[in-house]
Amino acid sequence: MKIELESIGRHAPMMLAFALLMQAGTAVWWVSAKDRDTFFLEQRVTNLEAGQARTAEGQGQTLERLARIEERVNAQLGILDRIEKQLTPSRK
Repeated sequence: MKIELESIGRHAPMMLAFALLMQAGTAVWWVSAKDRDTFFLEQRVTNLEAGQARTAEGQGQTLERLARIEERVNAQLGILDRIEKQLTPSRK
């Protein structure tokens, strides 16, 4: 039994160093994974903000065109009302 304990005692510093090295490697891996995730999320937010800006611009253009169409329809309704008024007395 003494032989096994002596053998473990001699290898303990090496095992401790190996364990610390493994923990350090795991910490570096974890930090790099978090950095990669953060970079990915920042890129995604940037892309979403750009897309939202394009959407807002497109909505503004659509609203402007819709307002123009509405004005044209109102003008056409005015013309139709005048034509109808001119035709109504002649039908009596």
